[in-house]
Amino acid sequence: MNLEIREATAAELNGWDALVRRFPRCRVEHTRAWLESLAATGLGRTLYLVWTVDREIVGCLPGLLKKAGPFRLFGSPLPGWQTGGMGPLFDPARVTTGQLIGALIPALEQRYGVAHLELLTSQLDTAAMAGLGFRAEETPTYRAPLYPGDEAKQRQALKESARRNIKRAHKLGLEVRFETEETFVEPHYEQLCDVYVRGGNTISFSLERVREAFRHLKAADALLAASVWLPDGTTMIASAMFAIEGRELLLWTWAHSTRYRWYRATELLTWSLMTRARERGCDTFDLMGLGEFKAKFGATLDCTKTRWVRSRSPAITRLRDIAGRAYAWQQKLRGKMSRTLRSLLDASSPPEPRSVEE
Repeated sequence: MNLEIREATAAELNGWDALVRRFPRCRVEHTRAWLESLAATGLGRTLYLVWTVDREIVGCLPGLLKKAGPFRLFGSPLPGWQTGGMGPLFDPARVTTGQLIGALIPALEQRYGVAHLELLTSQLDTAAMAGLGFRAEETPTYRAPLYPGDEAKQRQALKESARRNIKRAHKLGLEVRFETEETFVEPHYEQLCDVYVRGGNTISFSLERVREAFRHLKAADALLAASVWLPDGTTMIASAMFAIEGRELLLWTWAHSTRYRWYRATELLTWSLMTRARERGCDTFDLMGLGEFKAKFGATLDCTKTRWVRSRSPAITRLRDIAGRAYAWQQKLRGKMSRTLRSLLDASSPPEPRSVEE
């Protein structure tokens, strides 16, 4: 087999989205909009690779090159990029995991000086990856089926509490707005910061990351953003950004204001976005990670995605693990401090009246 790996040509790069859509497991994270939004935030330099057999493309891999101290990393994606899947797309009838990744490793190490690489995907063979020196990290998520053209079946798939809160939100006169203007981004980010502090952490990504994702996904017609407003028409109490690629809906960010949590707006918000996605033909919904709350939307645990980690030296992998634990500890410490400060400020202010019974 004459298997080769190279960077995409200018023509292939211009038609990159059409190229990755040849493969059945293409996700929004494989598209240029997603990659360019990561690069625009300063997370690295984009690298678009293709594998060919007799000059015919049999696989492709988007990712970013990034410097971390003396080391060069390749991520498809790296942790902390708010990316729930990427990795290689390929035709298993033409090339195996061992052949594909066996060609990738020397290409990254020799041409680009990569000392550490990570791939997050559900497509690679476990035995082959272990044989090539990769460590597997299970990356579970919640996933729900969507039913285009069948609202009754979709509603029945919800937990009773979700149906009840959606009905209640309508009775309270809450308004859902689908957002297309960039002015949405800053108040949405403020709500996200509130969510992280509420959970005892500080937010791990910047306002600029959210802004670039909004810009690039909107330009690619892959964005679904929405907000929920009180009947006064001036108070936004919940917001979310979702993405669409093919038949898949992806939850990216969602949040509600602590001050207005009694309205239970998240269910109405998510239902509205699910409805819009079903209208566009989506039949699966990746809720991007864990959280029992997500089961309300008919989601079940999906453990098919794996993060594959490999370093040129085991010492680099150990440094990566130590850095990850240290960062998580720092985020929790800062989050606890922020939550304590907010509690003190709230205690010094008169309590907000509840508009609705809990």
